[in-house]
Amino acid sequence: MGPLLLIFGKNNHHPAMNRLLTSSLCLTLGLSLSSCIGPLLTEREGKFLSTPVNLEQFNSEFDDYNSNLPSNKHGHDYLIFSSKRDRKEVFNLVLKPFELVYDDKTDKLNARIGSFGWLSVGQNEKYYDLLVRKANQDCNVLGPALYSFDYNIIREGTSPTDKYLLLFADDSKGDLQIKFVHNFNDKNVAEGPFEVSWLNSPQDDAYPTFSSDFSTLYFCSNRGGNFDIFEVALPTDRKQLLETLLSDKPLPVTKNTQLSSPADDKCPHFVQGWWSNTMYLVSNRPGGHGGFDIYHSRLDGTQWSQPQNMGARINTQYDEYRPVTPRNRDHFTYHLGIFSSNRPGGKGGFDLYMAGFLKENETRP
Repeated sequence: MGPLLLIFGKNNHHPAMNRLLTSSLCLTLGLSLSSCIGPLLTEREGKFLSTPVNLEQFNSEFDDYNSNLPSNKHGHDYLIFSSKRDRKEVFNLVLKPFELVYDDKTDKLNARIGSFGWLSVGQNEKYYDLLVRKANQDCNVLGPALYSFDYNIIREGTSPTDKYLLLFADDSKGDLQIKFVHNFNDKNVAEGPFEVSWLNSPQDDAYPTFSSDFSTLYFCSNRGGNFDIFEVALPTDRKQLLETLLSDKPLPVTKNTQLSSPADDKCPHFVQGWWSNTMYLVSNRPGGHGGFDIYHSRLDGTQWSQPQNMGARINTQYDEYRPVTPRNRDHFTYHLGIFSSNRPGGKGGFDLYMAGFLKENETRP
């Protein structure tokens, strides 16, 4: 059997019975695609992706990195990442439909460029595209982070709607500055880019990420010389987040000494969703495998644990960069991670890779 779309459902029937039952239901009742295919893969739920796989369909001969994958419980959505494939000299954002697939022949989880057709997730493409086009300029555009106003921020719905916030950093003024675009006022109109003035400095500032409750924003900056992880406490009313980002009123920015080191510490990513007490970041601190490595830290109350290297299973003597995790879905028992690396064997420069990061029990206090 070839690659199968990773869309999950829950039942306790025997796999063979699942297949027979699923085929019958699909033919006679005309159920949706996600309902039909879901039971086929119940026996593969939670299968840990131990070895990084190259996302070949998304990579090019040019540098491809700094990805973001919005949340969708069916295992498919749109991957947004930075690439030099279009403008060659600078990074701009690229948008591609993303499907998780399981290949029986290789016994591995992978991903491919999808075709969503009439599926509801396909309706989001035009809104994502609006924001990506608005963010892209004749400069480097890095570190996209996309949030749904309804699902992530305001939380007045159970699934993402048509209004989104896309944060990133660009160097249109020389140094990297954190900016954003949104379509909150009219879903068919992208506004921006707007600078987050209270985050930026005369040095490089990039890779913003919100805590799961949106009480804190983390980012990295070399305002002190080397790159460190910084944080800002945000107003408790999430509905005012857009106004806060647009405000010229300064908010106190503090260096997080628990996550930072004397080396360069970059690309913080706070896990959203289940087991969301975890931060991933990259660092070239001593004791790693070479270049930038991926590290993880766990939040216990107000204290972050000492960042731990993800080890040789993930890291190499080359650079591993910008780890992100899609919102955990019910059928995963671990953080599924996407990152970029310039290790040999890719299509050229930095490529995007996918691997299992931490298992559920490794993120518990």
